Amino acid sequence: MKGVAMGVLLFLLCAYSHAEDVLEGKLKLAGFQVEVWGDYEISHMLFPDETWKFKVLVVPVTVRQGDLIDIAKSFYKKYPRTRARFFSDKQHLQQFVERDIYVNDRSGTAKEVAFPDSKWVQNNLLGNINNRSEKYNRTWMLENRYGSRIVLLE
Repeated sequence: MKGVAMGVLLFLLCAYSHAEDVLEGKLKLAGFQVEVWGDYEISHMLFPDETWKFKVLVVPVTVRQGDLIDIAKSFYKKYPRTRARFFSDKQHLQQFVERDIYVNDRSGTAKEVAFPDSKWVQNNLLGNINNRSEKYNRTWMLENRYGSRIVLLE
């Protein structure tokens, strides 16, 4: 009995860690090859008592909104309650992340970084998975770059 209980415990721990840990590299979502570029943490200015960790995913440039919805639903099913940002290009990605960290920094330790080219952001930041909307009772959703709902995920 002891061995069975240990086996069940190990299975649950592995299942839990798999859901929490989105590794960098390639990931197949809704039939699309997506790159997990990395992640970063912020304390968002709307919810300063919370620390948010965003996974940064790069999707093919051919992805349109319907595809993005399918990709986001697939990601959320595999990694529930995981924040993500979806981009279609990596050219200014590091700068975008560093700027987001700087803008939301409360400690005064993040280095100041200029906002990336706004055309690049408009063309390549496709959406976010987040739960920041008070209008939807902080339900997890795919939202556009401005925080407006594209589709609810819960």
